Amino acid sequence: MATNLTPSLVRNILRKEFSKDLDKFEIIKAISLLAQNNQIGQELVLRLLSRRDDFIGYEIIIDSLIRRVGLYPYLQQESLSLNDSIAFEFHKPIGLADNIVFHHAQAEVYYSLMKGENIILSAPTSFGKSLIIDAVIASNKHKNIAVVVPTIALIDETRKRLSKYKKDYKIITHPTQEIEDKNILILTQERAITIINEIPIDFFVIDEFYKLSPTKSDSQRAHILNHVFYQLVKQNAQFYLLGPNIEEITTELLVNIKFRFIKTDFKTVIAEKHKINIPKGEKPINKLLELTSKLKEPTLIFCQSPASANRVANELLLNGKFNNLKENDSLVSWIKSNYHEKWILANCLEKGIGIHHGKIPRAIAQKSIKLFNEGKINFLICTSTIIEGVNTKAKNVIIYDNKIARSKFDFFTFNNICGRSGRMFSHFIGNIYLFHEPPSPELPLVDFPIFSQNEDVPAELLINLDKEDLKENSKKTLEKYYSQKHLSIQVLSENSFIELDYQIELAKFLEENINKVESYLNWKSVPSNDQLKVACILIWNYFIKSKRRIYGVSSGKQLHFRINQFREAGNLKNYIQQFIGNNNDLSKINEAIELAFDIQRHWINFQFPRYLLALNNIANHVLAKQSKSQGDFSSYANMVECYFTEPYVVPLDEYGLPVQISLKIGKQIELDKNIDKSLIAIKNLNPEKVDLSEIEKEFVYELKEYL
Repeated sequence: MATNLTPSLVRNILRKEFSKDLDKFEIIKAISLLAQNNQIGQELVLRLLSRRDDFIGYEIIIDSLIRRVGLYPYLQQESLSLNDSIAFEFHKPIGLADNIVFHHAQAEVYYSLMKGENIILSAPTSFGKSLIIDAVIASNKHKNIAVVVPTIALIDETRKRLSKYKKDYKIITHPTQEIEDKNILILTQERAITIINEIPIDFFVIDEFYKLSPTKSDSQRAHILNHVFYQLVKQNAQFYLLGPNIEEITTELLVNIKFRFIKTDFKTVIAEKHKINIPKGEKPINKLLELTSKLKEPTLIFCQSPASANRVANELLLNGKFNNLKENDSLVSWIKSNYHEKWILANCLEKGIGIHHGKIPRAIAQKSIKLFNEGKINFLICTSTIIEGVNTKAKNVIIYDNKIARSKFDFFTFNNICGRSGRMFSHFIGNIYLFHEPPSPELPLVDFPIFSQNEDVPAELLINLDKEDLKENSKKTLEKYYSQKHLSIQVLSENSFIELDYQIELAKFLEENINKVESYLNWKSVPSNDQLKVACILIWNYFIKSKRRIYGVSSGKQLHFRINQFREAGNLKNYIQQFIGNNNDLSKINEAIELAFDIQRHWINFQFPRYLLALNNIANHVLAKQSKSQGDFSSYANMVECYFTEPYVVPLDEYGLPVQISLKIGKQIELDKNIDKSLIAIKNLNPEKVDLSEIEKEFVYELKEYL
């Protein structure tokens, strides 16, 4: 065999079955020479590790190569040389388990944070960015830590991971929980903004920090995240911002705030891309069915939307190649009994196929991820909900669609989807199967608009800044709001998720019609039907201002109807049935089920309650100025947010306990309205002592594991 093997030749050799006469020493020797180039060397060492069992007798040399490219987590501690042992010990973070060690690039970030530096990190999905958070917490240097994440699904995943620190810190995931002496707050930006000013935070993390740059589809959430970032920076808290595949960031922060941007391509797993060729005239779904019949390891199938995910799921079911799995039987029966017997998710789980998208109830979506990571389902059909930091043990990713909803995704999103393949210690090499050409390789620049304050930064964001932090152009933007007399700056700021001009328009309308609308706005506790109807119409006409159908609602009157319809249904199963009626068409049944979920998630649980509180805020300001009695909508907003049931159902659902089970438990033991007390009651609950089915007990045990 030649001794000057190229990287390409080494790759090809390591991809295939070894011939009997293969000179393995020559392979290792070639990798050793090529490892002088860090990036190629790192890749080849990872490929070598994937074949480690084929290189028995070369352990010391392999460990030496691992150390040379900085992949210390893959060292086998028991057989290290003295030099390797010293390097290994140096990369072990203080306070974590003895077998945890950082790779070279992780250690750089960790030691920078431990020195008190502010760090913004762009690194691949497999880098291990979250483990650095764990290590910083384990150092016990900080009293109050905030971890801001983009989704409720990530709150739960992060909570479970950080629950190992519960002896030293109280884990807070909801603004209504009581603060203790030392706390870790794990919150979305919408929750963080309501409490971060009440707690002196000394260290904070923003996960997926690229979301600070507004996009057309997500500007409102980006503005709130910027506000959170600003408030925490103003507290002089140390920060660690992390995300994948960022090319550059804006350098503007407050004058006295310094930070370091670290961009690295350091990988701990590698990915092989495979283009799927679809002959002219053949349907892509046929190729997908052919591919899935060959893949035996955990596989994600990325689809552009829930509708596309359902179509793929339906084709896999009709394909007839998936056998029933008995181990999921009890879960399948429970889902059919509590939602609908013909819901496609239940039928898929029966065949070892999961579905994960934004319409599925949170606890059920979490369960699908768990089953996938435990190997109880082998395929998980997903949408963009899974690419924002949710960790799985997928070896393969099939990118079936090249869009998110109706828009083609960019190279940044493409990279994030690809990053879901491979897993440290489980799959050194992941596979990505492409049904489309990848987008042009262009990575984003992340701006922090609340600090850069360019001319296109909206007033809704600027209104939350202290005057001394406003640039001259920003002061001019805000002049008309400071000079108007209809609403205070405080009210505008508190409702800044709504356009400021819309708020003022509403205030003017109320001022001009106060005698007509007064009795519809000064209610407390529970509104009459007419008062609710007026509230819905005002919300739609002044806050939403849309002629489109949004999550099953297209007017204020329809919003009013949907809320009453949900309340009168009594439970989700009945509500779903109202949408299905006598329909027997499976696709229509699934559309109806997911429309019901849409309305429940978007309007009932989220948008209507916060719009109602904003309306209350504006109305009370107008009523107070005219010395009239004010209203209090907070009780009703809470009631709607909790699906007209008990206050504990939503937080427990976020913790992985379906609403139906928490209500069943609530009828047998006392579950307090207070979240902390409810969690303690569940923690102390013996599931064997209450009337629950086996699968319901399983949900409870899984929840208790992290309390």
